[in-house]
Amino acid sequence: MPSISISSAKDRFAAIEKSKKKALTDEEERAMKVSEKTSRLKALRLAKEAIGKELLR
Repeated sequence: MPSISISSAKDRFAAIEKSKKKALTDEEERAMKVSEKTSRLKALRLAKEAIGKELLR
């Protein structure tokens, strides 16, 4: 009987670890989206500044 309990515990542990890994992946995905959005906004700001400097010449 102990082997059944041990295998059950191992299965539960594996399931918990898998869900933690998925949650971490979701957080990483959100962080990547924020980073991409920030980069896009920075590129737009720099382009706007460059256009403004060209118009002043």
